[in-house]
Amino acid sequence: MDAAALVTRVRDHYVDQFSAFANEQRRSCTQGSSEVKFQLSEDSEVFQRLYCVDFIKNDGDVQAVEFQPENILTFDEVSASFGSAALLIQYLRWDDVVIFHDVQALPHEKVAEWFRLWFDPDDERHDQDAPLSDVIHSLLIQPSSISVDYGTAAPGAFWDMLELLVDAGATTIRVSSSRADADS
Repeated sequence: MDAAALVTRVRDHYVDQFSAFANEQRRSCTQGSSEVKFQLSEDSEVFQRLYCVDFIKNDGDVQAVEFQPENILTFDEVSASFGSAALLIQYLRWDDVVIFHDVQALPHEKVAEWFRLWFDPDDERHDQDAPLSDVIHSLLIQPSSISVDYGTAAPGAFWDMLELLVDAGATTIRVSSSRADADS
């Protein structure tokens, strides 16, 4: 399977499960909503301290409910080229993607632009009639890696981040998950 088809398949598989989860949560409460954005505390390491909770129930007590997919797609590692970088996809879990890279310094403004588009903090792309928001749920920047919960975002969010890394000088990109060993 080529890398693009794999990413789309993993995303669609995850979002199908997420959609069923959100529908079940809606049925199980009087008031609730999927993909609710929050500002986190000052000590949070999450990018711009913004986080999107999978589902919020509000039946008297506010309760955050995080989705845990029952089925994770498995596949053989995929090696490919992406621009001028060597790409290796070892493990891909849409809600827990860790992208290892060799960029010395990430371009903060480009990352912020990517985040504005794909997290959509001001809900500029929000369609209240759409069943899901098409947004990432979190971003964490660390030295030599980026962790993303891609939430319900389209595969373009993944490819746009890789393009950002290549444009910043990445020559090697390795995709995995912080839960790869636990899921195996």
